[in-house]
Amino acid sequence: MEYPKVTIVTPSYNQAEFLEKTILSVINQDYPNLEYIVIDGGSTDNSVDIIKKYQDKIDYWVSEKDNGQSHAINKGFAKATGQIFNWLNSDDLLLPGAIRIAVDYLTQNPAIKMVYGDRIVIGTDGRLLRAVEKPRYLKKYSFLNARIPQETTFFTRDLYESVEGLNEDLHLVMDTDLWKKFKSKTDFIHIPFYLGAYREHITSKSVVSLGLNRDSDAARKELKYLRDKYGISYMNKRWLLKLLYYFNYLRLAREKSSKKRRKEVERILSLIYKS
Repeated sequence: MEYPKVTIVTPSYNQAEFLEKTILSVINQDYPNLEYIVIDGGSTDNSVDIIKKYQDKIDYWVSEKDNGQSHAINKGFAKATGQIFNWLNSDDLLLPGAIRIAVDYLTQNPAIKMVYGDRIVIGTDGRLLRAVEKPRYLKKYSFLNARIPQETTFFTRDLYESVEGLNEDLHLVMDTDLWKKFKSKTDFIHIPFYLGAYREHITSKSVVSLGLNRDSDAARKELKYLRDKYGISYMNKRWLLKLLYYFNYLRLAREKSSKKRRKEVERILSLIYKS
């Protein structure tokens, strides 16, 4: 069996509290052809010490000032030699088997250039907060396309290069912008497996974009960019009704989900936090 090379890029800046678990979630994957790149933005905490601890498992890393997360990710992919890409922020996790599952779907569906899965949401201490499954029959709505869980996405190198990568002027909604550019080139496949863990904490991007800290003006500016370019509005009544419906769906789905599946998610997390 052939295993196409997968490149994972982790952009990082002063995230030493979470960085080690992120690195371990990548290097402990059960995939034999993996390239791992870490782009640190000149951290002033002990991030570099953590990177050096695992540098024999990291194919390339650098710690130097950059122009933000989008620039760091583009820098990482410019060094990549893989055929399939993913980026994993330095506070998030790949779940065990994620790369193998994603590659299987991509190789079995060669016309598809991007896949994404379900996510779990964890807290600062790594405890499970909730599990989020994407409702397949709602995927046609543009606002849901904007909610693709970034850490679970895997896409081909040629797709990424065809849209010239991330817009480096964007710092909060660059992933949504990228998915929209990708959508003009290919269909996406949703994989009904938990592939990633998103960590929710006070400086995470979703919290920032809700206007809970000093960067709220930047968040509003970038949301306006999405509205003007793609017609994605986060501020109208119709969108709010859809949002309420979506989260009500997730609440009901969680209530109906089996205890067995929740226990499986908790088991996976316990394995990650024992490593």
